[in-house]
Parts: sequence; structure tokens; C-alpha cells
Amino acid sequence: MVSTELLKRIALYGGALALGSAFLMRNRIQTGLAAGEYYKKSLEALSQDPTAMAALGAPPLKTRRLDLGDTEANNVQPHLGYAKLDIPVVGGREKGTLRTYCTRDATTGAWTVEKLQLLIEKTGQMVTIVPPHSERR
Repeated sequence: MVSTELLKRIALYGGALALGSAFLMRNRIQTGLAAGEYYKKSLEALSQDPTAMAALGAPPLKTRRLDLGDTEANNVQPHLGYAKLDIPVVGGREKGTLRTYCTRDATTGAWTVEKLQLLIEKTGQMVTIVPPHSERR
């Protein structure tokens, strides 16, 4: 007969393994999204917009983790050529959310930033960022 102590250990190690695996998977998904061309181009456009950077008090500009559970705000469909993300950003004075809408050209595979907005957390100020000329169609 299996002892209660053995069952407790199995449950403990199984739970630790499951939590560790979930944490690892979450980090891999975050890293994959941050490595995407749509993510990089959006942050590049933000860093080149003086109004948005001033609203954040940046530099420095840092990003936080995406809310992977919010599939309404964070939805990337590469096979459909669509990416919509709410990227949490932090400047020297303020925090905000960079909302980006991107599309992918089916022939070239290149991503284009269609719309970019920065929402400042404390004030509720919305800054519309115009993507660089090379990004606009």
C-alpha cells in the first residue's frame, strides 16, 4: 500500500513542476511577442515621437509584461496578417499603455503600423502617434 507521505511528495513535486512549466511557457510567449516585428516597430515609432515621449517623461523608456489573459486587447494573428497589442510602457515620470494596430503584407510579409495610441495612466491623456513615413501607406 502507498503511504500518505509518498502521495504528499508526489502531489508537491507535481504541483511545483506544473507551476514551473506554466511560468516557463508564459515567459516564452512574452519573449516571442516582444521579438515580433509589429512590437519592435511600434516601440520604435513611440521612441521617435517627441510628444509621446514627453508625456511619459522618457527617456528612459521601459516595457512591462503583456496581459496574456486579455485576448481582446492582445491579439496577434500572423496567418491573418493582423496584430493588436496593448503594451504597458513606463517612462521617467508616467506609466501608460501603447495601443498598436498592425497589418502584414501578404506578399512581402512585412508588418506595417497602422495606428498607434499612447494612453497615460494617471491623467487619461491619449496621444495619437503618427508612424514614421516609411510605415505609412
